[in-house]
Amino acid sequence: MLKKFIFITLFLATNIFAQPSNGERAAFGLNVNGDDLEVEGKISLATRTRNLRYRNFFLDANFISSMSNTLYGFGVYVENSPIGYSHLKFGIGLRSIFAEIDKDDAYIAVPITIFARARMFIGGLPQSHVKVKFSYAPDPLSFSDASSYMEYRIEADIQAIDNVEIYVGYRGIDTNYKKSEDDIEFNSAAYFGFRFVF
Repeated sequence: MLKKFIFITLFLATNIFAQPSNGERAAFGLNVNGDDLEVEGKISLATRTRNLRYRNFFLDANFISSMSNTLYGFGVYVENSPIGYSHLKFGIGLRSIFAEIDKDDAYIAVPITIFARARMFIGGLPQSHVKVKFSYAPDPLSFSDASSYMEYRIEADIQAIDNVEIYVGYRGIDTNYKKSEDDIEFNSAAYFGFRFVF
């Protein structure tokens, strides 16, 4: 498990920090609680293609270690603001989820993901945001031993110093299997962490 964690961390760090920022957005974060560890990252496709037409397209990845279970996620999404509402961002995309809960089972799902992020203006506080995210893969988008996937998150962040966000959130993840009629909860927990933003 430690080798997988190191591999994912190096992969994200290499792809994010090796790119010149040139004003494009990238992020690399870490969050924890008493039982879980998550490493996450995203990078604008514009930094990979050198084409500003893709500045609203992002690649993202995350890794969650929860007790003896692990989950890997990789995705692509588009993010943009409605005209005249630059403090709001909406996004939609696809993710690939690979989970290891029971070594005898293979869990693969491709959920559709939607999210919204709003900048908050609270007195003299630094820049802060609230974000909600929902991902769902019904049976046609679930493969191997998976029957469905659902994830929801709510998160709040504040820019502590330049290029660093501190954030807290809550996530719920259900990884349901064909052989079980009950919902299987992979993770349901609050967390806190920090994120480098470029």
